[in-house]
Formats: sequence, structure tokens, C-alpha cells
Amino acid sequence: MRASALLVFASVVAAIPQSKGTGGAGTGAVPPAKGGNGANKPGTGAQVSNDLQEKECKDIIFIMARASTEPGNMGGTMGPQICKGLQQAYPDRVACQGVGAPYSAGLMDNVQPKGTTTAAIGEATKMFKLADSKCPKSVIVFGGYSQGTAVMHSAVSALPAPLKTKVLAGVLFGDTRNKQDKGQVPNYPKDQVMIFCDQGDGVCGGALRVTSAHMVYIRNGDGPKAVAFLKGKLDGGLAAGGKGERVRIF
Repeated sequence: MRASALLVFASVVAAIPQSKGTGGAGTGAVPPAKGGNGANKPGTGAQVSNDLQEKECKDIIFIMARASTEPGNMGGTMGPQICKGLQQAYPDRVACQGVGAPYSAGLMDNVQPKGTTTAAIGEATKMFKLADSKCPKSVIVFGGYSQGTAVMHSAVSALPAPLKTKVLAGVLFGDTRNKQDKGQVPNYPKDQVMIFCDQGDGVCGGALRVTSAHMVYIRNGDGPKAVAFLKGKLDGGLAAGGKGERVRIF
């Protein structure tokens, strides 16, 4: 992806009204949608979630890598939407964990050979391994938006085989690695990942050609579709037991 294309990316992002939120300055964030009482609707606005790092284990762990320039560690768009949807589907059984520093979601990081930085991939990998070591009987699902999809492509594809069996499914929006990796996460079952790529979203074609279609996932109904996909995989899910046996948790 060429640096000149980032100027187009930056112009699209800059055209979006900015908002401040938890854990970030809000540059390039999608503005929070307001409900009838003026409050933020669930799944919009910046958000930080460190359930895996800071709280007790849950049956399901959702790990999210946000889009470029999104604040917090979940971002203010798809991350909170998917987290909220899963928590509604499985009350008190879902821990949501965003990929934070050293993943900065910086705009220029998109031009790296893997579409993000080595440090970002390392931090995502660290979260998967923490889920495995801290919560050995939990199952894992993941999500990524824009640059966050590149983070997940590299992190998930390189996970150790025993850990990879506990990663039941993933959802990716505006996948910047879609063409390069042939519509799938390498070294991971294709049918366990749903990739949302609007036909007008230029990044899905292998170049950093960002159009307004790169933002459609936020409000076009793909969020609920992604939750339904994850739920379908989770309902039949198996988690690894403490000594390698398989234990059904649903």
C-alpha cells in the first residue's frame, strides 16, 4: 500500500466529526449516535474493555482489534457492537478484551508489509495466550476492523496449534488483508471466519483505497449478522480441559 494512498485515507477519516471518549483523543472516531434521551446508544462511542486482564474468567472471551485512529482499545464502532451483542446473547458469560498498547492503531502503520506493526501483532498474540493460560476452560472468538483485521490475520495464523483449537470463530470488517490472504485467515479454518467486505470498500481489493463504503459496517446491520455468526459457532463450542480432555461448556 502506497503512502500516497494514505492521504486519501486521511481525508476520508478527517471528514468524520471527531469525538472524545474513554482512553483516546478521538481523532478520526465515528461520532457517538444519540438515543432519544441524548445518551450514547450501546455499541457506539469510544470504549475500553479489559475484562480478560482485570476480571474473573468467563466461558467466552472476545478479543478485538480496532480500526485505525479509533480511541480506547475496543474502538467506538464494531468492537463495542459485537461485545454488547455477545453479552446479550450469553448473559454474564462473556469477557471482552481490546488489543491495546503497543497497538496504537496509527494511520501510517497501514503501510507496513503486514498492514500493521510487529508490536501490534505481538500484543494481540499476547491476549490470546493470556486467555489460554488464565482461563484454560474458556473458548475464544475474535474481531477486527480495518487495520485491526491485519492484526488478527497475522496473530491468529501464527498461534500454536493447541491454542488455535480453542479459537472458535472470528469476524472481520473492511478487511485490509482480504485480497492478499485470499479471503481467509492463513492457517485457520476458512469457515470459522466471516469477512464483511462491502463491494464499494476499496481496501478489500488489496490497496489502501479508502472510500465511504469503508464505514458502512457501523450502521448497515453487519454487526448483528456478525454476532449471529459467532453465536452459531459458539453454540457448538468445545473448550480444552485442564489436562487436554474436551469439555463441553454449552
